[in-house]
Amino acid sequence: MLFDTYEQKGLLFNMNFKESEAGYSAYRGDLVLALGEVGDALGHRKPPTATIKNTIVLADKDQIKLYVGSLDELELLPKVLTYYQADFAPDVRIILFVVNINKPMVIELGGLNIATIGMQEGLIWNELIDIAALDKGDFKGQSATEKIVTVYKALSDYKPKGDKVSFEEALTRTVELKRAGRGPV
Repeated sequence: MLFDTYEQKGLLFNMNFKESEAGYSAYRGDLVLALGEVGDALGHRKPPTATIKNTIVLADKDQIKLYVGSLDELELLPKVLTYYQADFAPDVRIILFVVNINKPMVIELGGLNIATIGMQEGLIWNELIDIAALDKGDFKGQSATEKIVTVYKALSDYKPKGDKVSFEEALTRTVELKRAGRGPV
């Protein structure tokens, strides 16, 4: 399974779940974009220096069909491709929520069209099911993997909003925003 390979490479971080069902493999959690340095003589690594947060990833036969997550900075986008593009299916659907943009864009990079949406706070899963025009009742009785498959199928006719731009052009459209934090009052 693809996600077992990622786990062996130390690419899974803050994992919510990793499972396979009916020919699909699904993962929710963070994915590493820059491994931490080796911290001891046994080869244990320090925490990663960059991650894509709250990812929702669906693979079919070791090819990623759906890749969704949140980036703090658009500048990290090439790292996503460095680590994961080799596993993308030709028809992969990529939706990234980016903290430091305020208008949606479709970024052309690495032969892909990547939908990017500005988001400083909120839950990726809730935003994704809104984009897919689903509600909680659509997932009644489904396993975690089945829920992601349902979203993937609902996104089959999804048309991302925003200008189609190169990565270089997208970088000129970033803004000074930070992820909104939550905590005790």
